Amino acid sequence: MKLKQFFRPLDASFSTSIAARTLLRSFFVALLLSLFGGLYVYLNSSFDREISQRRGYMSGAILEAQRFFTGHEILLKNLSLSAVRNSKPAVLEPEEDSDEFQLVLGEGAHSWSLWQTSRELDYLRRKKINLLYVRAGSVVQAERLTQTTLNPVAVDQDVLRQLKALEHSQASVAGEHWFNATPNLVLTENSALYLFTLLDKRDPASGWLGLEIEGADISAAMDRKHAGDFVVLNAQGEEIFASALNPGLRQALKSFAGDKHFGFTGEGVWPDYLIMRNQLGYADLNVVYSMEFGHLLLAMREPLLIALLLAVGCALALGLLVRRIERQLINPAINRKQALIESEAFSRAVIQTAPVALCVLRRANGAVVLENTLAQQWLGRGRERDALCHDWIDQAYNGDGLHRVDEFSVAGRHLHISCVATRYKGEDVLLCAFSDISAHKDVELALEQAKREADKANEAKTLFLATMSHEIRTPLYGALGTLELLSRTQLNPRQKEYLHAIQNSSSTLLQLICDVLDVSKIEAGQLVLEVNEFAPLDLIQDVVNGYSAAAQSKGLQLYAHIDPQLPEQLIGDGPRIRQILNNLLSNAVKFTESGQIVVRVKVESRNDERVTVLWQVTDTGQGIAQQDQPFLFDPFYQTGTRANVITGTGLGLSICQRLMYLMSGSMRVVSEPGLGSSFTLSLPLEQGNASRITTPVELLPETVFVLSSMPEMAENISGWLRRWGARAQVLRPGMDISDRNAVLVEIHPGDCTHNPELEWPGPVVVACGNVCFAQPEHEAPQWHVNLSYLQDLRRAVSQAQGLSPYARPAGLATSVFKPLGLHVLVVEDNAISQLILKDQLEELGCTVDLASDGLEALALWQQSTFDRVLTDVNMPRMNGYELAAQLRQLDSSVPIIGATANAQHEERARCLAVGMNECLVKPFGLSALFTCLEQTRSKPHAV
Repeated sequence: MKLKQFFRPLDASFSTSIAARTLLRSFFVALLLSLFGGLYVYLNSSFDREISQRRGYMSGAILEAQRFFTGHEILLKNLSLSAVRNSKPAVLEPEEDSDEFQLVLGEGAHSWSLWQTSRELDYLRRKKINLLYVRAGSVVQAERLTQTTLNPVAVDQDVLRQLKALEHSQASVAGEHWFNATPNLVLTENSALYLFTLLDKRDPASGWLGLEIEGADISAAMDRKHAGDFVVLNAQGEEIFASALNPGLRQALKSFAGDKHFGFTGEGVWPDYLIMRNQLGYADLNVVYSMEFGHLLLAMREPLLIALLLAVGCALALGLLVRRIERQLINPAINRKQALIESEAFSRAVIQTAPVALCVLRRANGAVVLENTLAQQWLGRGRERDALCHDWIDQAYNGDGLHRVDEFSVAGRHLHISCVATRYKGEDVLLCAFSDISAHKDVELALEQAKREADKANEAKTLFLATMSHEIRTPLYGALGTLELLSRTQLNPRQKEYLHAIQNSSSTLLQLICDVLDVSKIEAGQLVLEVNEFAPLDLIQDVVNGYSAAAQSKGLQLYAHIDPQLPEQLIGDGPRIRQILNNLLSNAVKFTESGQIVVRVKVESRNDERVTVLWQVTDTGQGIAQQDQPFLFDPFYQTGTRANVITGTGLGLSICQRLMYLMSGSMRVVSEPGLGSSFTLSLPLEQGNASRITTPVELLPETVFVLSSMPEMAENISGWLRRWGARAQVLRPGMDISDRNAVLVEIHPGDCTHNPELEWPGPVVVACGNVCFAQPEHEAPQWHVNLSYLQDLRRAVSQAQGLSPYARPAGLATSVFKPLGLHVLVVEDNAISQLILKDQLEELGCTVDLASDGLEALALWQQSTFDRVLTDVNMPRMNGYELAAQLRQLDSSVPIIGATANAQHEERARCLAVGMNECLVKPFGLSALFTCLEQTRSKPHAV
């Protein structure tokens, strides 16, 4: 029979209230025993601590006694060693003002001289030590040093007899000897202790040199607080002197013999004394400190009282606690047991009626302890179920954790399992809950299939847009290139008007293609920001200047208001910021019929190298209604107030918003119908390294007056002049203008207007929004600059101050390109593109050879020498990539420029990877082609 089965009939007896009471009282007794054991440990540790303290006190007292006796022995030894034997009778002839005194000890042939200084004599008097000399011989007489002479003195006869007996003994008398003249051995203030040694150990007849020490000094040296009473013994164990008479201690010392130095003495239940013994000096003296055991108990009265109080208090508290537990816990135990039985029955009913499958698995063997009907139906019975049960137990107890969630399939059904380790009926079990997720799985599969189909459709759409963009750009390049070449011919005004309309329509079509492609890239997650350093001032000036002609044609004032605290270099995606500003300015020019358009750039905050820049475009146009503002950034959305306005695609603001999110920025729109609109873009950027930029010469710290009809513009330009080193002031009525060295800067947001009332005696710099550069006049020197170019304003003021010899070329900006004089090989399979490229290159002063594919280009390469190769990338037989690779093998230095209608970023990277120097995206104009040919003159190709 197993042991468990043997004890099973007794289980019921342990669940009764009597058994619980018995266990509780047993626990009470065990706690009391533990408490008494703890108190015993506490008292024992307190007793050991007290003994350790007493031992420390006794050790300290013995150390002080050793110092006292050893010091006197050394003093006497030094005095005896300093005595010199006289070879002839000594004659005392005291010297005047001498610090040394001669003491003559003995007489005749046995005469010694002892030299002492006044400091030594003062030391003996201060320490209350008397120097004695006892002559050898039958006559016992002692002499004491008084001032500088020896005088007879009465010494205890018992001491002298002991000294004389020591002199006539057969044993060696070398060394120091202590004698006590106290009859009862107890030191008092009137008692004395003597220390003698032979004056010259080589001559026994030399006499005895000794020290007389008062009993009060000995008591002060040996009596220590908490160290107890003391007694001094000689080498034979006889008492020499003691602090008090203690007959019981003498009997105790007899049992404290041997090498023992510290411990208790006594033969009863309790010890009598605590004793410590040690040797003193060189004379084999032993000192014994003792303390009665009763004094130790008295010193431990506090720990004894604490232990007693704790024992009584805890026993009482535990008794009350046991009584309260019996009354409040034991008695209701039967009711709780009955409630537990009912609760278990209710739990079984809940398990059986639960809408999920529940089962309890035994950890030991994986057997099912408890399960409901659904568990039997869903899991079934068989080897598959047993294997799953063991697998769940292994993963729950030996895997990542005791709480686990998983999914599995059994009998064609998808089940979700959640299991947790617990205990049931005294053993480790695993509680498992199963829910049927077959319908959820079917929906999930359908959604996954729908997602895959949507991704395929999105990829197809992206591919379609990229293909259509490529196909449209090729003929559009022919149209725009032809129109640009046509605009450079002689045309009548009507033809120029028609040509301008065609160019605007073609530009709108190109912008539509670019916007749709950007939207497609953003939706596909393929738009990647290119973070580089850029000059924000140049970016703003280029953007403003790009729309200045359109604004001027409508009679609008377009200017920039730039914060003088703006860093010279910022780190970010400059082209994307330019794209956002272009869209905002394009809308502002398009929907503003009168008034002004202002581009404001302000540094909002700065944190170390991190700056937040606000880019704001404000116009005085027709405004946007409140009901239209929530939909401004939706793709293809257009407001209803578009009368007499060229409509766009409706993608500009949507692209701006998506680019803003990619750059972690934010945009705020404020607009009122009839008052205009304001778009504010906030972008966090990093400050670049401005040290790599060639900084122009600083302005002279001289006065520069700024005059403008707009105080805001005057203050802004003054801030820039101060940043460049000048002392700028806004010119106001009544100010002194007689200084001929001062420079006047006139600010005109629109056309230049001369103020006839102002007669300025010095140089004048005129900055206008609508400007044509004029030649400066020597009689009244003036410099005309464009308000959009702050660097031109800086150069003009510098020249006006007589610093910089550089001046911007005067006259209208022209589109005449200098002849390049290059021999270019053009590889293009499209006949129209060949014609346009040939005409564009000849317009730039180049000679051109044409090839239809890569093989023809290689043949022409063998026949002639070319300065540049301009090739399309997609061609039959041999494309542009293969051609670039072949040319790099033949000549690694010739610049190769790729031309493609694919505006994807990957296309440019692929071109550079095969060895091309640059890649142009069709359609491109003369300016882009000229810049590319110029930049590749000395630029090495990418490898």
